[in-house]
Amino acid sequence: MHEHIFVAVIAALVNLLLSVLVPCALKKTDIPLLTEVKKMFGQHKEMLLTSSVLVGVIVFLALQTAPVVKQELPEYLTNLMKLNTINNLNSINK
Repeated sequence: MHEHIFVAVIAALVNLLLSVLVPCALKKTDIPLLTEVKKMFGQHKEMLLTSSVLVGVIVFLALQTAPVVKQELPEYLTNLMKLNTINNLNSINK
């Protein structure tokens, strides 16, 4: 559980850091999509802390519930996940 808390705190800090750095990195952009991203970050500065706390809580809950959800999956989904893993390993080895 301590690892889950640590990962959640790191995720919240990364969210906070990126929320500050992205607008700075996009100051002199002429690409319309990036300009919209910069405007969105500028308009939501007051939500930085709320967003980071929310990211941390969601990451923590996801890490806590993942083992339970994985155990309760139907067998055909578990087999599909195993097949996908095997296919990914085979494509890497080629």
